[in-house]
Amino acid sequence: MEVNISNLNRFTAFYGEFSIYTDLQGKSGIINRQGEIILPAGEFEIATHKEETQFVFQNTDNSCKELLFDALTGEKTYYERPEMSPKPMKQEYLVAPNRKAFCEKGLYGIMDEKENILVPAEYTQMSSIGENIGFIHVKTKENLAGIITANGKPFIKCKYAYIIHLRTTDTYKVKTTKGKFGLLDSNGKVLIPAKYDYLDVTNNLDEIAVKRGGKCFFINRNNKPIDLIEAW
Repeated sequence: MEVNISNLNRFTAFYGEFSIYTDLQGKSGIINRQGEIILPAGEFEIATHKEETQFVFQNTDNSCKELLFDALTGEKTYYERPEMSPKPMKQEYLVAPNRKAFCEKGLYGIMDEKENILVPAEYTQMSSIGENIGFIHVKTKENLAGIITANGKPFIKCKYAYIIHLRTTDTYKVKTTKGKFGLLDSNGKVLIPAKYDYLDVTNNLDEIAVKRGGKCFFINRNNKPIDLIEAW
């Protein structure tokens, strides 16, 4: 089914019956599975799914105005979110069970509970990808992202511009240094080749939103197009 949005940039995977779309001006709105516009883009730049049929909209201009929108009822609630002061990163913090990161001359490494150094301070960024998972997100001096184990062994090679663990599907969304998106499985193996200009997954690997060659469409876990919604 074709979507009648002349200046469409992309849309996300579906949250139930609804998807977030973004136009070429960077504004976000909501469509349903029939391709109908439920909330036109035009007021806010960022849209995120909150729960069930509810979505939160905000802008990137540091304004505190937000919109809570219920895609099922059409109800809109505007409010001002409280301003948050950024917290400085601690010199030592937990990154995996019995493992904590430490900072030395602006670089991060890993030590155990007895403060034995397991990984020397060689990464510019280091963070846990989830409680009790035992894998750690890192970024090198060359600004390349990857995943290592709690003992510092490579799990996903540091060669990406961007990598994030998607908990609902236990997969890893990656972006190459050439700006292409793909998906790795729970073992760090290629599930969807990194050849797309955009990729989004919610909780269903048989319904993955992608963009390639200016065309937005959906694929399944086997990298095959599916007949859902297409837009040019």
